[in-house]
Amino acid sequence: MNIKSIENWIILLILSLTWGSSFILMKKSLESFTSFEVAFLRLIIAFLVLCPLLIYSFQKLKKTHIIPLLVISIIGTVIPAIIFAYSIAKNLDSSVAGMLNSLTPIFTFIIGVTVFNKRTWKKENIIGIIIGLLGTYILLYPFNSSLEIQLSLVIIVATICYAISINTIKDCLDTLNPVDIAVLSSFFSVIIPIIYMIYDFSNTYYINGTNIIDKISANISDFYYLIILGSICTSAAILLFNYLIKRSSALFASSTTYLIPIFAIIWGLIDQEEIMKNEIVGIVIILIGVFIMNYKRVY
Repeated sequence: MNIKSIENWIILLILSLTWGSSFILMKKSLESFTSFEVAFLRLIIAFLVLCPLLIYSFQKLKKTHIIPLLVISIIGTVIPAIIFAYSIAKNLDSSVAGMLNSLTPIFTFIIGVTVFNKRTWKKENIIGIIIGLLGTYILLYPFNSSLEIQLSLVIIVATICYAISINTIKDCLDTLNPVDIAVLSSFFSVIIPIIYMIYDFSNTYYINGTNIIDKISANISDFYYLIILGSICTSAAILLFNYLIKRSSALFASSTTYLIPIFAIIWGLIDQEEIMKNEIVGIVIILIGVFIMNYKRVY
């Protein structure tokens, strides 16, 4: 293993710790804020962190970049942010959300082959995908309520969104550097949240005399979780993630999900979430599938 590979694994570990912590941060901030407020405030905070670089990054923007950036922003950022916040708000354990996120590399490969036509099928890919889906079934099977199953399936949709975004960054934005991708995608990502917050600000104030600013002031301790979520787990992590994609591969970058579930489970245990045996077995099988699928290809 050369120095570049070691550096890639260090970046992967930092990203996994950062994103593995995001699920519990969402859970904590949802104690005072709605799912849309958590999702959108997170993106607004992330943009505020990156906006000093906006003028510089706009100078690099070309017409051919706009559609890929919109894909990354809407499909890869806004939709997953809403999905994860909504699912956790509906009492899906943050640890389960983190475990299901491990499906991202599987969908990254499938979409890379079927949509982007950049890769070819090999037998280990097929075997890995089958094992990963089997692990997902084991992880989800004992759920007693249809709501839990529905929420889990929605989380899987979010991982597909991530997979589309990862492939788009790798194959459609090779002329932009990681910082410009992060800044410009953050700009496009924040348009919908700002529109929503302006509407919510005026409408809520008109109805009951309060608004999001008052709400933040009254729940400042929980807002700190959102600050961490937006500044570190979103803006800083996106910069690092795009950098990793550029210097390695889409598959290797998506393999942050090897370690994200571990940190999500640790935080879940600290927060006294109950981790079921089938969930541990399921996530282990999923990760085995991901490893087999990526074997000899991750660098």
